[in-house]
Amino acid sequence: MSLFLLVSQAMAAAVYENDVQLEKDSLKLTILETYNLTDATEFRQSLDSDNNSIVTELEVSSFKKSYLASRSPQFLDYVKVDEGNITLYIDSVSMDLYNATGNVTQAPLYVNTTINYGLTPYLGAGDHSLWIIGHPLIERMHISLPKDTILVSNDGLENVTTMKSLRDDSVELEGKSGIRSFMVGNRSTFEYAADVEFRERKFYEHNYVLPLLLGIELVLIVFAISIKRKR
Repeated sequence: MSLFLLVSQAMAAAVYENDVQLEKDSLKLTILETYNLTDATEFRQSLDSDNNSIVTELEVSSFKKSYLASRSPQFLDYVKVDEGNITLYIDSVSMDLYNATGNVTQAPLYVNTTINYGLTPYLGAGDHSLWIIGHPLIERMHISLPKDTILVSNDGLENVTTMKSLRDDSVELEGKSGIRSFMVGNRSTFEYAADVEFRERKFYEHNYVLPLLLGIELVLIVFAISIKRKR
């Protein structure tokens, strides 16, 4: 979910992106926001506390401090692991604004916010789920699952694609924030959110298992041939 949507709901010339990296002991949420044209002007005006049409580093710093102090408690509502049965706590929060200082203009302005969460307990064996709040203005949501896990299902992502990470062969998903449906009792309910289900990869599902078995089989064949020749 875009942070600045809480400040201005009526923006049109803006691009929002979320990047979620889940590990077995941590979660990293990066919120990327790009403001153009009138959106950029309105954002700079919100930073310009003395209304002199010039944004200074001090005003940017003051905005970041005030914003993070007031909004940080809400960050715990942005993501859930195992339907809230895994406790998330905030390790750190950082916010960077780029091309924000200077005259109040329509030039592009960028906001990157990163929230690092810890998990307790850590993710173990079995089935798990990751829930991420959505919004119709989020054009790209990228999700990285923990290493050695397999994607079971995903709901609430439009035009979704799945891929293997170049980092460690883990599963990654990418799509546009959409609507997911689920049942509450006998009633169908809808929400803007993504829900991803995954499980730990079993031993025999690892990529190295088949080559290992073939190698063992080859060794046994050679050993059997060697014994036969000796006889």
